[in-house]
Amino acid sequence: MATLQARKGKKNTTYRVEFMREGKRISKSFKIKKDAQKFMALLLVDNDLANSLTNHILTTLSFFEAVTKFLDQDTGKDPSKHQRLKHWVSIFGDKPVGKVTRPQIKEELKILSNEKAPATLNRYKAAIGSLYAYLSDEFDIDYNPVKGIRQYTEDNARTRFLSDGELSSLFSSAKNSKWDQLYLLILMAVTTGARRSEMLTLKWSDINFKAKTAHLPNTKNGEQRILTLTGDVVTELMRFRNIEGYIFPHPNIPNNYFRNFDIYWQSALRTADIKDFRFHDLRHTCASLLAMNGASLLEIAQVLGHKSITMTQRYSHLCVTHKAKLTDRVFGGIING
Repeated sequence: MATLQARKGKKNTTYRVEFMREGKRISKSFKIKKDAQKFMALLLVDNDLANSLTNHILTTLSFFEAVTKFLDQDTGKDPSKHQRLKHWVSIFGDKPVGKVTRPQIKEELKILSNEKAPATLNRYKAAIGSLYAYLSDEFDIDYNPVKGIRQYTEDNARTRFLSDGELSSLFSSAKNSKWDQLYLLILMAVTTGARRSEMLTLKWSDINFKAKTAHLPNTKNGEQRILTLTGDVVTELMRFRNIEGYIFPHPNIPNNYFRNFDIYWQSALRTADIKDFRFHDLRHTCASLLAMNGASLLEIAQVLGHKSITMTQRYSHLCVTHKAKLTDRVFGGIING
């Protein structure tokens, strides 16, 4: 129950709102009565606001400390989530987690929208949302400032893929890279359709050379997946074969995987004179090559690890030639039947 008190001073009158929550008395003063009344009204309808003002964890645990705790126990394989949470730390720092509000997050997302794509903005929102979901489970608090922020509409229509000439040039420049494993990484990306983080976090124990497979224990979709490896990939893997550790270790820190190899990737693109191309587009290149060589949408979805074939529909126009051959084979002589 909240109460409103008018407190007359020598120069002016202030208005104090008091309320009890979980045995703790909280008060907040306002210079204008309407502001105090508005605050009281919010307390009645916004349970998150009341919690954020009274819960011990929400008022004492800093955002920085919360992120540190979260990342220490996080077993996910998405390095971008760590980077995005560190961005939020740069914004909220030592602010108590209960003082981080929905308007503040929306404002920062608005600023980021000047240079980030809608899909990326949704990832930034999801990162901070996962932090508060962790806090809810760990400390039994009911507060998530991301709740109610709408998703940005994503444009998933981009299907940039390499032509035969571009692919040949990229392979050639990668073979001459100062990082001797760049060619292997690109070759694996094109022939398996695996995501960047899935390949970088692979360990030698995940490889079955006899079966020519790589086991992905934890993918983006939360499911295990088996990659089939071509003979060329296996041959290239043999050059670096080790008993344990990451397949793509950091050159200076062998116990870590090589997360940020982008300087070598960008150099290879420049040498090959390839423009407007992202590493993720190698995944599109894999799918496009499969489509243009007769693979069905279901087969492409299986290779890429799509949960829903809806994501695979973007490659349907590349299956036209295959579909034309199929219908001609099946129905070409129907009138003579």
